[in-house]
Amino acid sequence: MPGEFDFISWIRSQQSASKSVLLPAGDDLAILKWSPDDLLLVGVDQVLDGVHFDSSVHAPRAIGRKAMNRNLSDCAAMAALPAAALVSIAAPHGIGQEYLQELYLGIKEAGDKFNCPIIGGDTASWPNKLAATVTILARSAGVTPVTRSGAKPGDVIYVTGPLGGSILGRHMTFEPKIELARRLAQTYPITSMIDLSDGLSRDLQQICRESNVSALLNLVPVHEEIEMRRDGHSPLEHALHDGEDYELLFTSPDLIPTDLAIRIGQIGLEPPAISRTVPRVWIQGPSGQSVPLEPKAWEHPL
Repeated sequence: MPGEFDFISWIRSQQSASKSVLLPAGDDLAILKWSPDDLLLVGVDQVLDGVHFDSSVHAPRAIGRKAMNRNLSDCAAMAALPAAALVSIAAPHGIGQEYLQELYLGIKEAGDKFNCPIIGGDTASWPNKLAATVTILARSAGVTPVTRSGAKPGDVIYVTGPLGGSILGRHMTFEPKIELARRLAQTYPITSMIDLSDGLSRDLQQICRESNVSALLNLVPVHEEIEMRRDGHSPLEHALHDGEDYELLFTSPDLIPTDLAIRIGQIGLEPPAISRTVPRVWIQGPSGQSVPLEPKAWEHPL
């Protein structure tokens, strides 16, 4: 019966050395050639069966693509260029080699689009559901990384596309916006940026918290297909609070062309320091009044 080392041997057959990857998977550590005048950015993200995907519905290759694309979207959030990735898989007992190979090929397929090879990782089996973890290595490659902490009063708030589509299945099929992020960061003064993985209401709070500012939303672009859904929540609620849209949310003092992003609000002054209960994010209501926006988007219960 094929075992772990058969799978690892197959993985090694899918990898090869390159100009920047001197030694991929197979030893205790991979070896990368790194430029001394470049910045290294590192992140890690995981996908869990029953939380980020449903293995009874989603194909293993689609699950693999999502596992990698979540990490590539984090690169986009900082305008970084992916360089390499490591993958760790906790597989249910009896899952089979063919399923794992399809999972791996989905991860590889997503990385190959951005010249981001898999250079190592780990596999194990256990009596629980599938979990896949990707560690991403990225480089600044001539573009200063954009963080969440640079938003300034007067900055305009932008998003790169309509929101609320994740409930329609787009959380499995999104494309990381790496090229757009780097184009924006190279062309305009982007003061802060984040990818919308946890939902607009929560991710905008994160920018405001890290930048110590407030924000007012006066437009929320709703994905057109969500208008037809009837599930007890309004299209606006889906656009505000559903996670995994993976659009870019960013701020800039400049006017960004409408073919690149949608203007949705403005950054305001630092909230009063006398109370931690003062809302940081507000939304303009239908009659023009501003009301606090509660962050109802996704948060893992602990």
